[in-house]
Amino acid sequence: MGEAAEDTMKVPSTPAPPTVAVIGCGPGGMFFLHAIEMRRREMEEKGDLEGLASLPIVTCFERASVPGGVWRAKSTDGNPEQTDTTNMYEALWTNGPKEDIEFPDYTYDDHFHQPLPVYMPRQPLLDYMLCRVTRNCPHFFDAVRFNTNVTSVKWDEEKSKFVVATSNHETKEELTETFDKCIWAAGQNGKPSFPMSIKRLLKRGGFKGKCIHSSECEDFKTDVEGKRVVFIGDEYSAEDLALQAIKLGVEKVFICSRRGWGVATYTSAWPMKKVEACECMLPTEVIQDGRGLRLTEVYPDIETEEYEFANDRDTKDLLDIETVVFCTGYKPNLSMIEASMRPSFCNVPFETEEVLPENWTMTPNPSSEHLGHVLPSEELYTTYVDPLLYRNTLISNPNMMYLFSNAHYPLKDIDVMAWLCLSYITGDAKLPSAEEMQRRNKLDILEEMDDFISRTNCDFCYFAAYEDFFEKKRIEEGKSWKDPNEAEYDLISMRLGARFMARSMQDGGYPEDIGNFTKLNEKGERMVQMDFLSGLGRCTLDPDSEDSKWRTFRDHDTNGFYSLQTGTPSVPLKDRWLDLDEKDCGVTDCAETVPPSIFDKKVSQLPSLDLKKDEEGPNLTDVSDLSSIESKEES
Repeated sequence: MGEAAEDTMKVPSTPAPPTVAVIGCGPGGMFFLHAIEMRRREMEEKGDLEGLASLPIVTCFERASVPGGVWRAKSTDGNPEQTDTTNMYEALWTNGPKEDIEFPDYTYDDHFHQPLPVYMPRQPLLDYMLCRVTRNCPHFFDAVRFNTNVTSVKWDEEKSKFVVATSNHETKEELTETFDKCIWAAGQNGKPSFPMSIKRLLKRGGFKGKCIHSSECEDFKTDVEGKRVVFIGDEYSAEDLALQAIKLGVEKVFICSRRGWGVATYTSAWPMKKVEACECMLPTEVIQDGRGLRLTEVYPDIETEEYEFANDRDTKDLLDIETVVFCTGYKPNLSMIEASMRPSFCNVPFETEEVLPENWTMTPNPSSEHLGHVLPSEELYTTYVDPLLYRNTLISNPNMMYLFSNAHYPLKDIDVMAWLCLSYITGDAKLPSAEEMQRRNKLDILEEMDDFISRTNCDFCYFAAYEDFFEKKRIEEGKSWKDPNEAEYDLISMRLGARFMARSMQDGGYPEDIGNFTKLNEKGERMVQMDFLSGLGRCTLDPDSEDSKWRTFRDHDTNGFYSLQTGTPSVPLKDRWLDLDEKDCGVTDCAETVPPSIFDKKVSQLPSLDLKKDEEGPNLTDVSDLSSIESKEES
């Protein structure tokens, strides 16, 4: 017995697996749980007992009664008792190619069993995500406590644990528990964001119409049918809602924004010419006895680093306006997180002198000839780097992680980041010291500052300098002048976002390879090029063509779009998008045979979208040179 006891004492003890609290069971929470299940199955197949023992024990908290987060429509499958949600509206469609959000472990062919259009409505994609996580794990959501609000997350320094307080709004039970790690996955669309100056203007001016946020569109037909409406903001929600408004019989949509760089602004044509983009204009006065708005041109003032109105600027009067829709984005709900652990999600700037080397200069680009060396602003609002975070982990306490995306490919990027967070927790990916995190963040900022699009987003002085050049060219060449380098800038910026994601794929052991941060591989390049083609589908719409009464970017030629996982090409919509029912995904009702895969044909053999002229591909620095793309795709 003594020998047995001695032998037992020699067996090394296995450390207990870490406990993790996950806040939210939308895409972020689901994808993190799914990453664990995929790793678990892989380890079980290999007999990796040590790896299995390192997998965390997760408790996920979701305030709704079902998974899916904002991908649930409030009007049909959301929780009607929750009035403070920002769920999508029933008829929402994707703005980006579906190929960007296809997952390597469960393809569209696996789920839909037929080829699909480039763009998809909300509900089929939600079903796809839910089936992905449950098909091999029917009890997948057993780790989720639904109907449960996380009310407080604090770090106990003495115990080195998170103290998480929750409240179940059905049973009224309140609990306080401790966890080793915490992952915030509550989504960046936590609560609507409003420009308060415009809200005050409408209220004080006595505007008699209805004001709603883009998240409040359950009764959108009543809000827009036969009416003249104004959208504040020109990004993706404005684009989709403008198309929905046309489908629902709106009389006219006016889209206004201070910057005029959003996707809805550079869309070159709208069906029946029912949408008018008021570039760089914002409401400054309520007129027509509360039924109209006066817009005034704004400009970026390089002296004050603010947008300013000027007395000599253009104005535009919009009469008989019945609805104003704020398409002004969202803010993440961080109210449950201890204040010291809340990141800004890139809404707090870096001090330029702290992150840029002395005498820093930008790598030359086509605009350098006109702009010269532009001194950076004193503060930089970066896109990919948050002052408090390093690769989704809190620098001051890496046990706290934030699962979100700021890339061009949001759902895929969230999935990638879920794997990266898991690798940090299991120790497969090593986190550097706080000092090294800061140093690497500065290197990423340098990458952003060398990218034209990224720098115009984060450096006010550079944006103002370019806007001044742009305005002068329009005076010289006419209002229709476009920068011939726009396509090149867009493609390079998309490639930067893909490179960041490729790096995280490698570091997190993600089961897909698109290259690395230095260079994308053929698969990564094709992903970028499809996103680029999606943009071209907007800016090349012809307002004077015979089909301009109905054509949208979703009716664009599908050549060049195919699955990066299976090679299955996209197919055209079965009808004009404007004529589709809101629940119709645009595919013929009968099951079709999936066409032969073209994936075994190397990307290098497909039409080149390189920015240099050569015998193999078109020059896409000239956006008008598109005919060669179509002919080569057909061949």
